[in-house]
Amino acid sequence: MTLARWFLSNWLLGPAAAALLLGHCCTASAIGGDKSDASGEMILVPAGPFTMGSPGKALDEDAAERPVHQVTLPAFYIDKCEVTTLQYAEFLNAVKRARDKAGHEYVGIDQNLPLEQIGGQWRPKKGLEKFPMVNVTWYGATAYARWAGKRLATEAEWEKAARGTDGRKFPWGNTMDFARFRLGIDRLAPVGSGANGASPYGCLNMADNVWEWTSSLFQPYPYNPVDGREDPQAPGRRVARGGSFSGEPEIAHAAYRFRPEPTFHHRYLGFRCAKSAPCRDRTGRP
Repeated sequence: MTLARWFLSNWLLGPAAAALLLGHCCTASAIGGDKSDASGEMILVPAGPFTMGSPGKALDEDAAERPVHQVTLPAFYIDKCEVTTLQYAEFLNAVKRARDKAGHEYVGIDQNLPLEQIGGQWRPKKGLEKFPMVNVTWYGATAYARWAGKRLATEAEWEKAARGTDGRKFPWGNTMDFARFRLGIDRLAPVGSGANGASPYGCLNMADNVWEWTSSLFQPYPYNPVDGREDPQAPGRRVARGGSFSGEPEIAHAAYRFRPEPTFHHRYLGFRCAKSAPCRDRTGRP
């Protein structure tokens, strides 16, 4: 690692922003190694530009989505599905804590938590083993990703993975199609459901199921990874993407920017992880 790369990663920007600035293509070191399993399959999104944002003028668009602009990203991997309750329970049992050193809670300990603690060990509530982990804070999502040898996707990475490079509005195309997503149904679905609503790269549930935390601070567009929005230590609201089972159709499109406080948790809020692609994968080769 060069001195410049180390300085950017550790002091100025954090690893996610440094990767974007420098075209970094090696995976970051992490505590605990990579905990991927069958439900943690990752998809390679090739390097290159894509269209980010929306005009922000239609009834189902928000002013925070504009202006439409081009963003060029290095190659990266992103989880095909959301992180499951079983995966998150494994994390909590491994780290043996439910808050970080600064006292930020990882999850909301209330009726919305899909986990239970029996004999000091966390486990999913019966029947929820394959469902997305919800009621998790930004701090809890970030800590899991680090432990798993990954990171949260930036909101630019998330949007590219959801809509591809043709500027489509939804993962499947430009027309709202209720046969392709579960929005408005007051119940979650297991991860990996909804294959007919997959994104151009094959990611699932990017318009329904649960909102997903990203690494990014909520700041005005155009997106710029080196303006402070990818600083993990900076205070402020963080962007979540993707709609949820309990949401409205107007906020299900790929460009919508939900912006909760990082301490917020709810039964409709979860996450998936990402990581930078190794050098051999920068062109999109598996």
